[in-house]
Amino acid sequence: MSNRKKRRPPGSERTEQQNLLTETQYTNPGVQRDLSSNQLTSGLPYQRPVEPEDVDRLIAKWDDRLLTPLVVSFRDGKFNVVDGQHRIAAMRKMADGGNVTVPCLIYTGLSYEQEAELYFKLDQSKGRLRLSHATKALLESGTDAEVLEIKRLVESAGFVWVLDKKSGDAYEILSTRAIINAYRLLGGSAFSRLLVLLDGTWHGASISLRASMLSGMALFLKTYETELDDRTFIKRLSAVDPEEIIRRGKMDFSTNKAALRFARVILEKYNSQQRGGHKLPYRFKG
Repeated sequence: MSNRKKRRPPGSERTEQQNLLTETQYTNPGVQRDLSSNQLTSGLPYQRPVEPEDVDRLIAKWDDRLLTPLVVSFRDGKFNVVDGQHRIAAMRKMADGGNVTVPCLIYTGLSYEQEAELYFKLDQSKGRLRLSHATKALLESGTDAEVLEIKRLVESAGFVWVLDKKSGDAYEILSTRAIINAYRLLGGSAFSRLLVLLDGTWHGASISLRASMLSGMALFLKTYETELDDRTFIKRLSAVDPEEIIRRGKMDFSTNKAALRFARVILEKYNSQQRGGHKLPYRFKG
């Protein structure tokens, strides 16, 4: 009998290593180990985009001794980066784009939604997320009933709530804080009515969906909710350029309440667009 070792087909050793890697069972609260950056999957929808400026800032103050493990979720055979994609980008840039070895803390048993929730909590604790990115993460996690309802109502009215990359198309709502505040001020039914008025009056024009217009319209509708005739509003205000409302509102220095400045202009335009027609009394507080 020959004692000669059998030759393995090319690449078999690498395949066995990959199989061993994917068959490893990781348990919470996480197992620490090093992975190559080419084994990691990042850029999931719940994450904020990698900003080149942030990457450059990381590189400028880089210290290997301060490098903390990336938070990684092992799901469906992939190592998904939950927290640390900017660190990966910085390390790869310093390595001239090549693969690098990265310390990771690997969790298992997380669903996509749980990953999104963990991402939100980790970045929130560090104070790094802008409101739009935090809201996007909450939407992806499916854990916040309020933002889920806002998104549903916005889309039901034919609008798109843009929380990351805008296309510049009509009907894109870019302001996160203003739309959330409008929902909280009005409640679901009146919030939907607000969207119908915006659609019917300015047909989703980008300028009509700026934060100043949304806040002014929300306060106006809240104040005159029971007195306002929607058809009359659309007929009168459709002749008014939102740019004029914004410009006039910015010139009002009599109040420090931003929403009130624009709501006053909307009221003025509503009352002045038709002589002899029904006029609304001034009911704003301030």
